[in-house]
Amino acid sequence: MALRNTAWHQVEPGQIVTFLYKADGSKRAVKRTILVLNPNLRYRKKSTKRIKSFVVGLQLDTAITPPITSTKLENLFGKIGGLEIEEGAIAGDLKDRMTPADTTRLYKKLKNLVSKYNNYRTFSRRMCLKRRVYLEVAYSKIPKDTLDEFGREMNKKFQNQLEGNDED
Repeated sequence: MALRNTAWHQVEPGQIVTFLYKADGSKRAVKRTILVLNPNLRYRKKSTKRIKSFVVGLQLDTAITPPITSTKLENLFGKIGGLEIEEGAIAGDLKDRMTPADTTRLYKKLKNLVSKYNNYRTFSRRMCLKRRVYLEVAYSKIPKDTLDEFGREMNKKFQNQLEGNDED
């Protein structure tokens, strides 16, 4: 697993990040790896009318639980829409900006898989900002055949661009 230090304000939807997070009621922080769906989901509390911010994602691995299997990961990327390269790292193909409505729509699209795998998580952004975040440049759990297929697609797009430029 290749990691690159980054900041929370630079994290975009679809990226795979690793960070330490201390859950409510636990004594120590746990290292977590998630596929980010929305790095800054804002929610207005009904009781106090305060706005809370959350990091929303699909938990892929923690230090205390086994990682998600490669077939499950392949299913998730298939539902999301495939892979892309973002800032030199492999990421899920999601919009760069996610509104709350987009997040809800994506959750409904992933609902069957999320309920089956039980890996949808929200993290308090305020708590996340207290600790470092690392961008997974090459996540080792992505199946090799999925990466090969992605590589072929990228080569095909590159060839099409070269052919398009030669005709001008």
